[in-house]
Amino acid sequence: MEPLVQWLLGGFVVSLLFIAIARWFWKRYDKPSEAAIEWQKEQEEKRKERKVWESVEMQMRREAEEAEKKAVFQIKREAASSSGKAPDAKVVAKAFESLGGAPEPAPQTGADIIEDADDSDVDNIPDLVEVRQDAWDGSEQSDNELEEPDWELVDRLKRIAESEEMEETPHPELPHAPSLPDISSEE
Repeated sequence: MEPLVQWLLGGFVVSLLFIAIARWFWKRYDKPSEAAIEWQKEQEEKRKERKVWESVEMQMRREAEEAEKKAVFQIKREAASSSGKAPDAKVVAKAFESLGGAPEPAPQTGADIIEDADDSDVDNIPDLVEVRQDAWDGSEQSDNELEEPDWELVDRLKRIAESEEMEETPHPELPHAPSLPDISSEE
């Protein structure tokens, strides 16, 4: 062998030996110390604790905002209900008596008026009401005027289904569809 080839092969073997020794030292001695591992664990625990407290604070802020909204709504509701109330009839009567006049009859609201309504039309309602579930396309078409199927397309689909030739599967990675029972044999 040529001396150059011998030197190249020797260098290659020596470099492989040094790579193996360096890897062995790296695996054995390149590990974090106990203090570094403990510091990493503390940092992770602090991070988790910070996230928990942030979520608790966000929840408390949300609850405070909801409570404030409810309080504002309640105040508005009380103000609206108190402004719309009519004074008590006894108070009004005493006020008119003290002024020397006769009180006018109070107008009746819809809640105060109870009418004898005729409910006979409710008895005539059928129990079941049929509601169409299909979408309305805007055209007036009765059930008798259904569209006739495209027989040419039906024949073509039958021929394709009955043919023995199998075309190349467009997506071979997809699973094949299961075989379904023939409906016409059941009828």
